[in-house]
Amino acid sequence: MVENDQQLSALNVGELDIFVESMEPTHMESIGNQAWVDWHIRLQKLNQQAVLEASSMQEELTKETLISCGKLPVLVYESISIQVWRMKIYPQILKLDPAPANTFGIYMVLYHEAAAVGLLETVLFHEDGAQCISDVVIDLLHYAVDQLTALVALVNDGYLKPQTAKERECETVSEELERQKRDLQFDISMRCISIVRYLAEHMEAAGAGASIATNLYKTYDVPSVLCHLLQQEPWKKIDDKGDIEVFNYGRWSKAQDEDITQLHRSEAQLWLCLRQLLLEPRLTQYYTIDDCRRSAFCALQAKMVDTLLDQIPPLGELKMFLCRLAVGDYSSLHNRTNGVKNPGCTLIEVVPQIKDAYMKQVHKRTKTLAKAQLEQFKMDGSDESRKMAEKLLESYTSDAALTVLDGEAKCAKCGDKASKKCSRCKTEWYCGRECQVQQWPKHKELCDQFAKLCA
Repeated sequence: MVENDQQLSALNVGELDIFVESMEPTHMESIGNQAWVDWHIRLQKLNQQAVLEASSMQEELTKETLISCGKLPVLVYESISIQVWRMKIYPQILKLDPAPANTFGIYMVLYHEAAAVGLLETVLFHEDGAQCISDVVIDLLHYAVDQLTALVALVNDGYLKPQTAKERECETVSEELERQKRDLQFDISMRCISIVRYLAEHMEAAGAGASIATNLYKTYDVPSVLCHLLQQEPWKKIDDKGDIEVFNYGRWSKAQDEDITQLHRSEAQLWLCLRQLLLEPRLTQYYTIDDCRRSAFCALQAKMVDTLLDQIPPLGELKMFLCRLAVGDYSSLHNRTNGVKNPGCTLIEVVPQIKDAYMKQVHKRTKTLAKAQLEQFKMDGSDESRKMAEKLLESYTSDAALTVLDGEAKCAKCGDKASKKCSRCKTEWYCGRECQVQQWPKHKELCDQFAKLCA
């Protein structure tokens, strides 16, 4: 758990109620305009405040306010709207301007999705959060499982392979933007592991238990996806120097001794979610464990060592289930309840609608929207745009934002604890002069952009 100053806050007095009450779903054509940027800053601060409250054991006022005002569904709309933007508008922007002089605006939109998902991850830990999104829970489930599938694809596409400093220095603007997009996709996907777990645990509270189960077991085969991710271990990788890095709070850092001995939070979420799904009473009605699935599940027994069970004792039940699965035949249990055949489906099934609605908003308009938004991303140098840039940078680099990351600044070069910030852009930290000089070729372009925004 991150230790935070009890007085540290991302919001000023009175801002919480105002920010939450003003929340409304985004229209695709408004992305990037002045009002949307203001909303983006408010969303970031709400996310930071929610994390500060949850991690420091404060009263979770942000969660309570979001739920009491019924605004959690807005976060689902926001996540899906930027997903559609990534699919439809972003490629058109790169076609119109393959090497944009300023990529900050594009990154801001991509980061908006991560902020919305981060806030959902924090709030949905509680059952009353699941109750609040009952009307859009199937849309969120489809979105979250899409992100888990994207995570598998990223790993299979070599995302975890080390990139040398020389390779990073030789990146073009479009390649750098694509790397940032992949980094944010990875962060979002890792957060969606928790979201899928919470939805699996709160099926009944969400008010659509049968439809959620149908999607988890039949439509997406989520147990197999979780099993695959446990084998891939995407939360750790080897860097170009051969050192182990772990992914925590949206960033990669060199593994410390405790990272090696303690279970990673994403791995714990995967195990708990798999336990929930395989021990769920609905399993026999909705899911058939054929030979292929059985082999994959049983292979996980090798990972269920004593240190894992010591840290998560409830996994002992899952281990017993896998042991029985390895020696027994479960085929006779499927699709039958008390000797009566059960079709394992719902008569009335809730279907996702939000993504289709956003797809209709951009249908045959992708190029027009891309042109308009590309113009909005270009800062015109006016006092208004400069002030807006300063507000954006403050929201990304404030003390609250830093604390939300991991409780302390980390050197952008080596990952060690840092005490010096780039005096020009104030967005990167370093442990000393040597690392700052070595990092400069990679940091220069971003530093120039931030400096120009506030000039």
